[in-house]
Amino acid sequence: MLNRIIQLLLVTALMSWSNLAVAANGLAHHPSPYLSMHADDPVDWLTWNEKVLKQARQQNKLIFVSIGYFACHWCHVMQRESYQNPDVAEILNEHFVSVKIDRELRPELDRRLIDFVVSIRGSAGWPLNVFLTPDGYPVTGFTYLPAETFSSVLLQLQQQWLTRRAEVNQAAQSFHLASIAEADELYPEEAVQADRNRLAQGFISQAMAVADELQGGFGDTSKFPQHPQLSSLLDLVSSGVSVPDEVVEFIHLTLAKMAGRHLIDHLYGGFFRYTTDPDWQTPHYEKMLYDNAQMVLLYFQAAQQWPGRGYGEIAEATLNFILENMSHPRGGFVSSLSAVDVDNHEGGRYLWHLEELTKQLSKQDYGYITELWQLDSSGEAFLLPALSGPYAEGKIDRNRKIKAQLLLVDKPHMPIDDKRLASWNALVLQALIKASTIDRNYRAEAGQLFEFMQQKFFKAGELIRFVDNSDLAETTFEDYAYVASAFQQYGKDFGNKQAIEQARSLVVESYRRFYSNGKWITDEASLLPNSSGRFLLQDGVLSSPLTQWLSTVFRLTGLPQELRGDADAILTRVDRSMLDTPYYHGTLIALRYRFDR
Repeated sequence: MLNRIIQLLLVTALMSWSNLAVAANGLAHHPSPYLSMHADDPVDWLTWNEKVLKQARQQNKLIFVSIGYFACHWCHVMQRESYQNPDVAEILNEHFVSVKIDRELRPELDRRLIDFVVSIRGSAGWPLNVFLTPDGYPVTGFTYLPAETFSSVLLQLQQQWLTRRAEVNQAAQSFHLASIAEADELYPEEAVQADRNRLAQGFISQAMAVADELQGGFGDTSKFPQHPQLSSLLDLVSSGVSVPDEVVEFIHLTLAKMAGRHLIDHLYGGFFRYTTDPDWQTPHYEKMLYDNAQMVLLYFQAAQQWPGRGYGEIAEATLNFILENMSHPRGGFVSSLSAVDVDNHEGGRYLWHLEELTKQLSKQDYGYITELWQLDSSGEAFLLPALSGPYAEGKIDRNRKIKAQLLLVDKPHMPIDDKRLASWNALVLQALIKASTIDRNYRAEAGQLFEFMQQKFFKAGELIRFVDNSDLAETTFEDYAYVASAFQQYGKDFGNKQAIEQARSLVVESYRRFYSNGKWITDEASLLPNSSGRFLLQDGVLSSPLTQWLSTVFRLTGLPQELRGDADAILTRVDRSMLDTPYYHGTLIALRYRFDR
């Protein structure tokens, strides 16, 4: 299996090397696969640093910031349509200072610009494209645009900048100041108190208001796993909160649909990032490390609450997928598998044609699955339904045999983003620690990952986000909080005093670096004009780093008195956003039931 991982990494490297051979910009030799794949774009891409702002001021140009990530399908599409288009590149090179950013290396910069685009558009995603003044104030932004539309927007913005520069600057600065003032209104000087039962019921009510009680999951369009919300509902159930029966039924339904339809890869294993439809049928094919690690924790959590329903088997199968497909040969775990294959086909490895099945399977087995899956002869490529597991139909032994036969087919590889990131590897360590309490065979993998993290995620005693590249990524509060939590759990479960001490040091250092005047300052290195900090931190695709930090604080002894006092106060704080949108604060609300007695 390790040889296959090395092969995939070589495929990814060859793709990058082919780019470097004709590199046209400053992204050549970059260790981020996402950035290096843009090395042969005719756009004069720069990386994000102080020189960008200086150049923009000297040339009096708007800054164009394009943010994406390696596994992102639409990022590849926009590169192909726009950034490799000589006409579009000519406009960018003449009129803008263009910056390409890997969101996984600058997560706080990405967050701030995502927040900006959400505030003006109502939603945001990747590729994220934002224009800044030379002083770093956002002007406007959007996600994917076709090349023709994108060119038109570029020319309109350039014309506005030429003819109304002072107005554009003033509007951008005023919007920034108004955003700070609005944010400050959420964070009163005196902490607001609220009964934890009120908050819990508010969270449950808001979660169920957007719950799809027919298909599972949240919302009625695309479907994401929404790990923090599901985990919070599970936490509240296990904490003895009064939860209606329909909530429990919804949790079971969602867990079954995610593992039974096409959010999961029934042949190769692992979960895709999301589906484009509400029925969990059509995935976007990227596989993220953080999604899969969180799925392991979620299904183990469900198995602990409801043994005997197959949840533990799903967790273990997903963890084995991570170990077999996302382990880096030099230790730790890679960030993602791309949504497009080496031939630039979306989902290429995962899609099958009928002729492939007839060639690989016996006539009897082909007839069996044709009847089981109700296949037609439309000629379209399709995803394989379940062949094994607790939600499979048909005969288990026969399904396993068919799966083994199909795994012999040489399908296109999905390139790997081989960045190893601190907070995401900490999630895998948490998953391994949990698994080792059920099966001691995982203890060795947990120990190996802990040793690797000790050796590679620290430089001169300081935590770094990106292995071997401390100067190319910002180490965030998320990294400190997740690594501290994982080390504390490892130290407790494995009797490792050094891990406990490191967790204690990380908690203290993150408090010193990121907490000031009652607020969390999470963007030390963004280079954008200062924000006012945040009173509480919401859940995102990962649970709030504040929740991780607090849970670690409350499990440690020997912490400074001031830090512990602030942690006690933070646990009971409530701001307006927590009252208005408890859906985004579920993990912190659930945490209060464990520690706010």
